[in-house]
Amino acid sequence: MLFMILTSMVLPTPRIRLESQGMFGRSFLFVLATLTAVVGVAAPVVAEEVVVVERGTDGLIAVPFRALDRSAGPMVCSAAIAHWYSVEIGRAEPGAAVTATLWSNPATGAIHLLNDHQDRMPIQTLWCGVAGRDASTRSDVPLARRRGGAESPIDLVCTEASAGDRLACRPRGVD
Repeated sequence: MLFMILTSMVLPTPRIRLESQGMFGRSFLFVLATLTAVVGVAAPVVAEEVVVVERGTDGLIAVPFRALDRSAGPMVCSAAIAHWYSVEIGRAEPGAAVTATLWSNPATGAIHLLNDHQDRMPIQTLWCGVAGRDASTRSDVPLARRRGGAESPIDLVCTEASAGDRLACRPRGVD
């Protein structure tokens, strides 16, 4: 405290005198302060986030997917690849099958679909259901997701469930 008193006596402190600047000076300072506050509040916050999109099949193992439609109508198999986004894997009429290749990452246990650009799209949920109502009539397809090992081939038979208009998909050979 004593240091501040002594230095203020020795070193003159510059002061802004609004009285001597007149109306223009006060208006200018007001506009400058207002703009600074608005820009400080309204400026967008930029997050420096790097999204690495893994591409291709290096390090992945192909997982054959097949779902035979033994129901009375057409079915659709789909996968949720984000919380809000799903992609259709394929459609099949009664007696036909949906076939696709999924990709297993043994290092992480993740199961992927690849898009046209070979982007790896991790599958969160996989299902088959009645075409046009596949989300509400779906039969979830369990995925093992084992770290250190590849996903086994998926070979399903889908029929109408005994209770209601849902599909019931189970591994081929299991009745």
